[in-house]
Amino acid sequence: MAQRLEDKVAIVTGCARERGIGRAIAMRLAREGAHIVAADYCRSISEYPDAKFGQAAELEDVVANVRKLGRRAIAVKVDVTDESEVSAMVEAAAKEFGRLDILCNNAGGGVGGGPVMQQTLDSWNRTVSINLTGTFLCSKHVAPKMIAAGNGGRIINTASIAGKRGGPGMAAYCAAKHGVIGLTRSLALELGQFGITVNAVCPGFVETQLFEGLINMVGATRNLNREEVLKTFVAQVPMGRMESGDDVADVVAFLASKDGGYMTGQALNICGGVETH
Repeated sequence: MAQRLEDKVAIVTGCARERGIGRAIAMRLAREGAHIVAADYCRSISEYPDAKFGQAAELEDVVANVRKLGRRAIAVKVDVTDESEVSAMVEAAAKEFGRLDILCNNAGGGVGGGPVMQQTLDSWNRTVSINLTGTFLCSKHVAPKMIAAGNGGRIINTASIAGKRGGPGMAAYCAAKHGVIGLTRSLALELGQFGITVNAVCPGFVETQLFEGLINMVGATRNLNREEVLKTFVAQVPMGRMESGDDVADVVAFLASKDGGYMTGQALNICGGVETH
């Protein structure tokens, strides 16, 4: 297969988790020829022990696997909600590779969810910051590098079908992902003149470590075991199976390539036909 991204440089945030969309994206872009800046939180939040974030060992594993493909890669520990850390990540990437072509804003997740009347302001703020503010900050600092280089670029944001519909116990996450889609559309209008496309992908029910929290919540609420919960999700999917990270990565690779060069401001459902209205 032709390598459509030969020698391009891609920053992929939130890519450490072993069963995660970000890892699948990083590896697919590397197989397409891109060098990878692998970034993740690499720490835990003591107040929310159930929150699942990528750790340093997992991040280094991504880098090692990218290098096995003959690509260059570096690992960066970053809190995407902290502007100083985001700025440092972008500068480190630019120094190492001399160019930035692709930004995949994949860092996301939620902490301390539940019904709105029970959710704390802290968990609301953190969930919105991880998903929405992080996407804003990374885009804010990468876009000027792309503009200065004059070669255009690709910004691809991981939203969700939760950004197109509601979900009980998921108000903060849904609100944040709706915001990611709005940010995507606004950025596309601002950056199109520089040849930079900005799109969002909207996955459905992806069987990742992060998704396990939702499985547990639904199981506890409905008194179902894990397999029974999975069946309830699959029953909503016309394609008849759970989604994989590779299903998302395939579309991201298209958007990152020359083939996707005239598509911008879009929020593409990758959900096997799950109803989003």
